[in-house]
Amino acid sequence: MQENTLKQKLEQGKAVFGVMITFPSAPVIEMLGYLGFDWVLIDNEHGSITVENSEDLVRAAEFTGIAPIIRPVSNKPEIIAPFLDRGAWGVQVPHVNTAEEARAAVDAVKYYPEGHRGIFSRSRPAGYGFSGNTGDYVAEANRNTLVCLMLEEVEAIENLKDM
Repeated sequence: MQENTLKQKLEQGKAVFGVMITFPSAPVIEMLGYLGFDWVLIDNEHGSITVENSEDLVRAAEFTGIAPIIRPVSNKPEIIAPFLDRGAWGVQVPHVNTAEEARAAVDAVKYYPEGHRGIFSRSRPAGYGFSGNTGDYVAEANRNTLVCLMLEEVEAIENLKDM
């Protein structure tokens, strides 16, 4: 798994800039990277981006150093995991309104012991199993994978202190 430069910058308190894309265009994402953006939000919720066409988008982002973050259509492990298995560096989970939903998002993204994401250590981000052992991959993935929560409804704001 590549080092998540976006997560590093955020942890350092640096400003980061990005763009959302709702259609599958690897050349556009590549251009955004060359323009110097830090991240691209690959939106599965509102556009025509699918698991099937996301892998080339992730590759284009990685090629130019822009962090590929997926916005899944929902906060469900079976929706989130396939995007991560294709190399997304993180997710921006929409419609998170409660502490329970926030925990569910983290649980879907992180491997044990931080979550319950199903292990697939022969995936693209794991170097198809050629780059090390499963334990090392799990630790690296948990450290590098970003979880962003979208608080979009009044209910989320009302529950903010619990989250």
